[in-house]
Amino acid sequence: MDEPFGGLHVGDQLDPLVLTISPTANERYWRAAGIDHPLLRAGALYPLIAANLTVLALTHHYPVAMIQTRQSLECHRRADAPVELATHARVIERYAKRDLEYIVIEANVTIDGEALWDATSHFTPAASVTAR
Repeated sequence: MDEPFGGLHVGDQLDPLVLTISPTANERYWRAAGIDHPLLRAGALYPLIAANLTVLALTHHYPVAMIQTRQSLECHRRADAPVELATHARVIERYAKRDLEYIVIEANVTIDGEALWDATSHFTPAASVTAR
């Protein structure tokens, strides 16, 4: 049987993820959330992009469908699109609950090395849940 989460353990760093968020992509994030806000019209990045970046960082290492079960987000400042974001993520916890394995990823999203968002997300493999 494969080791859960591709052998990731507490303390492991995920490969850095660098992506440019265009104004068009940023607007899609805001619209998909059903939000029409003055910050959208001003070009501000949608903060919950941090959740997607965390998922992408994890699935780059472990390309398996996941269910995100919990998330927290800390916003340090505003940024506008277009912008290049760097995501540095690491495993901060692994645990089992109700016979399911979970992994907790902490992601730090930066612009030119300066903190933008810090996100912490809990995941469990989708196949574990759907097989029940």
